Amino acid sequence: WAPGVTVRHRDEMERVQKELRRTDGCSVLIYDQTCAAEKRRRRKRGTFPDPDRRAFINEAVCEGCGDCSVESNCVSVEPLETPLGRKRQINQSACNKDFSCIRGFCPSFVTISGAVPRKAQAANADALDAAVSGLPDPDISSAQGGYNILVTGIGGTGVITVGALLGMAAHVEGKGVTVLDFTGIAQKNGAVMSHIRVAPKPEDLHAVRIAAGGADLLLGADMVAAAAPDALRKYSRGGTQAIVNSHLAPTADFTLNPDTDFHGEELRNLIREGAGDNRTEFVDATGLATALMGDAIAANLFLLGHAYQRGALPVGGEAIDKAIELNGVAVAMNRRAFALGRLAAEDLDQVTKMAQPAMPEPAKAAETLDEMIARRAAYLTEYQDADYAAQYTAFVRQVETAEQNKGKGMTGLGEAVAQNLFKLMAYKDEYEVARLYSGEAFENALRQQFDGALRLKFHLAPPLLARRDPDSGHLIKREYGPWVMTAFKLLAKMKGLRGGTWDIFGRTEERRAERAAIPAYRGVLEELLAGLTPDNHALAKEIANLPAKIRGFGHIKERSQKAAAAEQIQLLEAWRNPQSQPTAAE
Repeated sequence: WAPGVTVRHRDEMERVQKELRRTDGCSVLIYDQTCAAEKRRRRKRGTFPDPDRRAFINEAVCEGCGDCSVESNCVSVEPLETPLGRKRQINQSACNKDFSCIRGFCPSFVTISGAVPRKAQAANADALDAAVSGLPDPDISSAQGGYNILVTGIGGTGVITVGALLGMAAHVEGKGVTVLDFTGIAQKNGAVMSHIRVAPKPEDLHAVRIAAGGADLLLGADMVAAAAPDALRKYSRGGTQAIVNSHLAPTADFTLNPDTDFHGEELRNLIREGAGDNRTEFVDATGLATALMGDAIAANLFLLGHAYQRGALPVGGEAIDKAIELNGVAVAMNRRAFALGRLAAEDLDQVTKMAQPAMPEPAKAAETLDEMIARRAAYLTEYQDADYAAQYTAFVRQVETAEQNKGKGMTGLGEAVAQNLFKLMAYKDEYEVARLYSGEAFENALRQQFDGALRLKFHLAPPLLARRDPDSGHLIKREYGPWVMTAFKLLAKMKGLRGGTWDIFGRTEERRAERAAIPAYRGVLEELLAGLTPDNHALAKEIANLPAKIRGFGHIKERSQKAAAAEQIQLLEAWRNPQSQPTAAE
């Protein structure tokens, strides 16, 4: 290297930029790193190191603050909807093992060695072969002649591979075929679209693009991409058969906004309107393929098999099998995924049963207020004791009664208070984090997702032990070994000290603020209940929901507390002085 050149770790990126900012003259900064998607490709081929290490989020500890996404800018950190709100999870199939997400200031992250993604035991080759051998061959006569297939998906999931396989299958059968791939900005989770045109003879094809309204089949590997305007223009209502993966992958917006609304039902409606409701089918290809194959990358071949069994492909099964063989990558897995898709098209219930228990539980209907209270009261009893839970229940019932008497048929305030008072009362101090790690739920969550002799490491910043960053003043997380579980079990038994004289953790500014927030919130609610009317009911709900915006740990939580407090001041001013607020016309 030339004099003055230094090689630094990417963690020092900001510090290096500040140094160069103060450097006179011309300076050059080179950021050199293998592309994350390229790492995954090389690992599949065995040409790039694949560390025996995986990141895992303890959903019970997670606050859904999104700092892990801010630190990593990674779309493999995905939303996880739970009865206690949106949390986060790691998509093990898409994870690039970059591990920058664990820098998020949160004690929910664990790294695991010796872990293998769990597959459903029922998905063995013999059982699958027996089930598929009895399937009838589909009638593909309606897909002959000139036939146009639009494949939509996201980068890094094998969309282009689907186009290549169909192209090769058509070639094997001596047909004419063109494949045109649009990879957009070619990033992981970036939109990808393939136009595949098949005809009896090559000379029958005069263009590679599918014209507007010209798609005979939509193979939607991703709902967001399938409902994009460029895709919708290719649909013909009643003329396009749509087979779509119902799994909703997060968009890049989620890395910046933890409250991103994915509009799943709106996307479904757009696709149904474009192709026709009776021509549209949704199947959870990602969920089933991940549970049965241990890798979400199998979802697209699963979807392809589903379309084949529906008679929606212009090529035969033998040609597709030959194309998979000629492709030479993950041949056994791709054949099995294709077969599973065929089976799902004929007997979805059978495939779903095969996927248990590795398949995530389906989303449940929204809880009633009584169910909310019961769930959270039981939690608070474990958190502290029965008296603590009784305080919670009594106050929520007080709000429910006031809303019934003064709201004139309005609803929602009781539910808002049930969720948000619970959030404040169940603040995650050292005792609670220890309890959530030492209980059976954490171990069960690990075993549901992984097989193997798991060796755990925890990433924590204990306030009495952690050092502070000299630049920001924030606590710095460190890696701790499995012995921490012993400490967790001991600490969990000490929850009775919480808030008392001997609570050494409760003396920090963060803990004092958390305890003070509970009576402060109740005081605000009592003021709202005293003046509640149908006209200000919506504003009361908005104020009651403010604690939902307080998330995270340490400096992340402090920042969200300040933002929520500032918003509460404005909303309470509107509550107390409604006449001073501008009208809608103004």
